[in-house]
Amino acid sequence: MFPGQGLPDTSDETDGQSAAWRSELFGKLLIALVIAGHVLFYDVLPAVLAWAVGSAQGLDLFSGFDTPSLRRVAALGLFLSAVAAIITTESATLLGRPFGRGALITTAVAIGVVLFPSLADWHRIRLGLTPDQFAILQSYCYLALRVMVGFLIGAIVSWVGFARYMSQVSSDRPQHSRK
Repeated sequence: MFPGQGLPDTSDETDGQSAAWRSELFGKLLIALVIAGHVLFYDVLPAVLAWAVGSAQGLDLFSGFDTPSLRRVAALGLFLSAVAAIITTESATLLGRPFGRGALITTAVAIGVVLFPSLADWHRIRLGLTPDQFAILQSYCYLALRVMVGFLIGAIVSWVGFARYMSQVSSDRPQHSRK
């Protein structure tokens, strides 16, 4: 440094480096928020909804039974329902195709089929099975019912996601009027 000269002005360089550092930090934070939002909406929300449907006493077919084996079946049903909801939501979203009418009707018919043993038991019809065989049939039908409910939960969450996405896409497009 020569006498009469001040310190070099590096404020522009420092501001540029600081802005670059802030934008890089903001970009990393934004990526983390997008990933967290995706996990919350497409993974946690379907699992929580499957749990909420299963925990309501009116919707749980085995709520009146207190044997440990039926509690294990109910816990397994809850797990399968949550997994089915997550897989349905993720696959429908990643494929870019919503849960269609055919899949919805097939799921509704399957729910009717797997509810049949419970309805037969309510009317005291054993379908020609011994009580142990009928209990096993009911357990498997209960698990299948929980999987079907998981499919429906995943379909609903994916429909909401598609509706939200489509509303964003349609608002981004310029609207041209025909004359």
